[in-house]
Amino acid sequence: MKNKHLFSVLLILVGEALIITSWIFFGSSIDSNVLTLDIIVSSIIYSLFFIDALFPMLDFKEKSQKIVGSLGIRWFITTIYNVLAIGAMVVFLFIKPIDINGQILIQAIFLFVLLIGLYSASTSSEKVEEIFLDESQKFNRLTINKKTVEKLQFKLFQLKNIPPEIISGIADLYEELQYISPCNNPESIELEENLLKEVKAINDSLFEIPLNSIRILEKISLCQRICHARKLIYSN
Repeated sequence: MKNKHLFSVLLILVGEALIITSWIFFGSSIDSNVLTLDIIVSSIIYSLFFIDALFPMLDFKEKSQKIVGSLGIRWFITTIYNVLAIGAMVVFLFIKPIDINGQILIQAIFLFVLLIGLYSASTSSEKVEEIFLDESQKFNRLTINKKTVEKLQFKLFQLKNIPPEIISGIADLYEELQYISPCNNPESIELEENLLKEVKAINDSLFEIPLNSIRILEKISLCQRICHARKLIYSN
């Protein structure tokens, strides 16, 4: 991987050297200030095309894939900038030459528009990541509840002399959890936290001697009521 990275850097540097050499060789009759400006602009355009060879936009290990949210904006603004910058160079060289200060000003305006577009693309990426994290939190809380109830089920099968009402009650609770829609409003968060607390209380009660079946069944009933209330809250 390191050798591949170094090879990419080498290729980009060779390409940059070819751009500069070509301008110097074929642009010997161009004013030196204009030539310098065109070399700089050409280098910016070149870097926009080949920067991904060094810094790939997509990282498949990154779960949120936040960069996807910025691809459209980035490609659009990059294309617009390239067309405008190249078009300006062609016009100023062959059609209607203008003062170097005017050329610098126009190219600076194009570059400013490019930077604004790239900033917008970056903002889009952050928004995608924010949404991903929000959705992850929704699913994580439900997942924790489901896994906690699932572990409780497994423990019940290992213990002896557990009343069948307790086993069936926990099984029904686990089944109900499968139909809860992820949500991130304060009410849903509170219900999910309360449910987790009560399930853990049931788990602790299993180690009491003697086993208080009535108390456990009451807590199972409370969990089922919490679960039912949570099911009535839909995702937002």
